Amino acid sequence: MDNDTNNCSGCNQKDRCGRAFEKLGKAEGPNIVWKVIAAFLTPIVVFILSLVAADKLLRDRFESKMLTIVGFLAALAVTLTVLFLIRAIRRPSKNRTL
Repeated sequence: MDNDTNNCSGCNQKDRCGRAFEKLGKAEGPNIVWKVIAAFLTPIVVFILSLVAADKLLRDRFESKMLTIVGFLAALAVTLTVLFLIRAIRRPSKNRTL
């Protein structure tokens, strides 16, 4: 903390800067933590579940190397489809905020 104080001591904007950070600290808004977690985890979970399902469904139809490629592509297609559907359902309207 002393290092920050020393860096700000010669600055002619230190009062404005301090007030800005104080206002930011008191700002109130919606909590978006769960939205962020869902946004990052949803694609990963959908991909993993799709990969497992593709492996089980396609195991008897393809060789090991080809199964990996086909399973990956199938899981990728399912994941992109799910994300596209989610985006289409949650299409931002002019009245909606986040």
